[in-house]
Amino acid sequence: MSTRRTCLVSARKTPTTNAGLWLDKFIRNQAREDKDSRHDLVREVSDIPVPEEYSRWFERWRRVLQDYGAACRVAEVLGRIAVGLGEESVLETSVALHHTYGVPYIPGSALKGLAASFARQYLGDDWQANAGAYKTVFGDTDTAGYVIFFDALPLPGSRLLYPDVITVHHEGYYQKGDKPPADWDSPNPVPFLSATGKYLVALAGPDAWVKAAFEILQYALLNLGVGAKTSSGYGRLRLESVPPITGVEDRKVDQLINQIRALRTSEVAGRIQAFYEQWWKLDVSPEHKRRIAEAIVAKVKEAGREKQSLDKDWYRELLESLR
Repeated sequence: MSTRRTCLVSARKTPTTNAGLWLDKFIRNQAREDKDSRHDLVREVSDIPVPEEYSRWFERWRRVLQDYGAACRVAEVLGRIAVGLGEESVLETSVALHHTYGVPYIPGSALKGLAASFARQYLGDDWQANAGAYKTVFGDTDTAGYVIFFDALPLPGSRLLYPDVITVHHEGYYQKGDKPPADWDSPNPVPFLSATGKYLVALAGPDAWVKAAFEILQYALLNLGVGAKTSSGYGRLRLESVPPITGVEDRKVDQLINQIRALRTSEVAGRIQAFYEQWWKLDVSPEHKRRIAEAIVAKVKEAGREKQSLDKDWYRELLESLR
């Protein structure tokens, strides 16, 4: 007998189907002995595409992280990951899926736990649970750590979920323990969903401690792995630089130019060189560098300070960049 409600028996997937909802509610038969229904459900969920709306939501999420001051890097899965495998599910296995969009994700708590475990195991006395550095980054039972670990969401644009299988060879021995394992035991394939793709990893906090946390996380993700079945090679990710966010460079430059233009004449002598120093350090395109240089020179001329500024090395460097 089908476990779906009668009104859902003929339901079919659509481009807007939520993978998590389908996984939870659309198994044909939940009886343990009906293995075909379980395999079919896993295949059905793995074929559900990422919703088109997710791309737009993801860009908003990334802008929110940036506005909050979070540092972001991309982590690429080397093979597959199995996060949330032991959570409650209609199957014997589960997977962590975003509630609204049905995409796989890595909870921030999993990333924080992995980094903390790696620090305790491999980084010596300074990173034990009672040490200052450890408490600063990860906190303890009384206080929160200085570094916030956000959930890692997948970058849009690729297939994320795949059907996978765990093969139990000695089911009677593992379940009851009353039968010793034997060569003639029948294998029992258990279907589950694993994920791949690239994920946006975001941390927030004091710069020095965020940098330290990223360094720890980089080694932990590559060598220990996150999620389940790490002893079988699952869960390995390689951290890389985050791709540029569309429009961010323009907004950063526009903001700086507006600050230059807002300077009062009486403030130019004391503050304009600080804007040159920002210009010199800023890693933006040549076109944007030129726009900022032009704004600084224009403000100097507007304040009637070009003659005095021509004696300054920094001002001559700006003029040289505009030739």
